[in-house]
Amino acid sequence: MVDLLLEWRPALAEQVDGSGSSPLHIASSDGDSDVVRAILRAAPPRTVYKKDSGGLSALFVAARMGHHRVVNEILEWCPDAAELRDDNGGTFVHAAAKEKSDSFAKEKHRHSVVSLAIENPMLRGLLDVQDKDGNTPLHLAVAAGAPRVVDELLRKGKVRADILNNDGRTALDLAAGSTSFFTTVKLVVMLVGFGAQLRPQRQDHLKLWSGHDSIAKDIERTSDSLAVVAVLIATAALAAGFNVPGGYGEKTGEANLEDRLVFKGFLVLDISAVAASVVAVILLVYGKASRSAGSWKSFAAALQCMWASLICLMLAFYAVLDAVTTTKAVYRYGFPVIFACIVVLSIFIMSRIEPVRTSLTVWRFMCHRAKSSRQTGWRFMCQQRCHLKGWHAVQRQFPLAGAYVLNLCLFTATYVLIGIVGFVGISWLEQLQRMF
Repeated sequence: MVDLLLEWRPALAEQVDGSGSSPLHIASSDGDSDVVRAILRAAPPRTVYKKDSGGLSALFVAARMGHHRVVNEILEWCPDAAELRDDNGGTFVHAAAKEKSDSFAKEKHRHSVVSLAIENPMLRGLLDVQDKDGNTPLHLAVAAGAPRVVDELLRKGKVRADILNNDGRTALDLAAGSTSFFTTVKLVVMLVGFGAQLRPQRQDHLKLWSGHDSIAKDIERTSDSLAVVAVLIATAALAAGFNVPGGYGEKTGEANLEDRLVFKGFLVLDISAVAASVVAVILLVYGKASRSAGSWKSFAAALQCMWASLICLMLAFYAVLDAVTTTKAVYRYGFPVIFACIVVLSIFIMSRIEPVRTSLTVWRFMCHRAKSSRQTGWRFMCQQRCHLKGWHAVQRQFPLAGAYVLNLCLFTATYVLIGIVGFVGISWLEQLQRMF
């Protein structure tokens, strides 16, 4: 239909409405690449460069909405359109980076537009361009709270993270304006991991992250629910301890399976689950009552204990199956099912709390303070001193970022050590029992 209309009257492609929007603007906003292609075939090249009353061309509209196919279509027809600027001096990469996303899907679409510029050698020069305010696409992506876009710019785009805007702020400075804890942690981990630093300023003028106070309130609210969960875990573990598999002897009152190594493993796991859950309750109560800087540490330690108690409880259930059955069905079905439950639970939790998409970035963040160089002499010492000063400033402004990453590493280590090693250990206990 669009082809027929434009064939009948080609001038329709250049007409604008009250806001200065042409049909190309409308089609770019909708993300309809077929209509955009039809308009580009019929309209003169100047249509691509036409701006609406807001100073945006169709390329900028498509970039803002995250329609990477439309952006690619326009650039294929008019490669010079990539040099267009809006009224603030920004490129279409700025337009894609600065839009705030209220959903993961929208951020993913805008991330695709940025990826388009990164993958095209002719467009990579736009990645570090500054607008009239001195902001690069990285500045705007951080201010918009878009971790995926920031990760793409840093990891694949290799953009500079040390550029100052006209206000004298780096991209890391703008991360302090985010109100979401997880978004802030993601931004700080990625930026610091790629060498970003805070602007030079007096240390007594440093301001804590704006959402720091809200975290204390969130911890206080969450502690009540987590304490109930920890008590339930302790109750389940205690019940399993009193109702041991195989029952008790009628005369001695001792457990019938006390000589089995797997049964002893069950007791160790069950006791560990009870102890860890009780410690978690104590830490949660202490953290809520203290209302001090230590409340975050108590809360994080309580989460670690709860996670360990859950893993121990699931391993204890597997040990019970191994102790009371003599068939190989427990290895064929019980092991995969329980292990799959732990893996699914871990993946679900990690997808919600993982700060970055690659473990390499986390490693770079953790090693940032211990950064080394082969240089020697006074020059190296001066560089190290400046580096440590910058790291200390980051710790003061974002005190929870480093603690969060450390606890995430402990969380992963707990899963590997208790989960995987525990399953293998229980299987070996049964084999040792049969050998001796």
